[in-house]
Amino acid sequence: MAERSGMERARASFPARWEVGGVLVVDVLGVFDGGAATQLCGLLVRMARTGQRAFVVDFERAAHCDPAGARQFVETMTRTLRGESFLAVVPGTVAGPALALAGADGLSGGSHGRLADAVAACGVLPLDELGEPAS
Repeated sequence: MAERSGMERARASFPARWEVGGVLVVDVLGVFDGGAATQLCGLLVRMARTGQRAFVVDFERAAHCDPAGARQFVETMTRTLRGESFLAVVPGTVAGPALALAGADGLSGGSHGRLADAVAACGVLPLDELGEPAS
């Protein structure tokens, strides 16, 4: 029971930040399940409706990833962002197996081992420490 209480306290949250070129990076923190998938998909769809076209969802800091939540996320995003927006994921070690089984590689931007690779997949050149395009 104590573990469940800990899991409930670690409910998912989705802090976001802008990367170079207008890519919106959303971090998944805490427990990612069906409820969290519904929240995250709603957030991304709302942003897409306002004109946002490039997203990266970073699962590196997820505490747990429920396979059903991963499947719901991938299926919903594949269906709702069809051709409108570009979505790449960084699955991380915790969420990686569930996202792979759910078909995250089939998302418009695919699945990447590093955040920089996912951002680059959105068609944006990463910048070096001085703000210049990295070579």
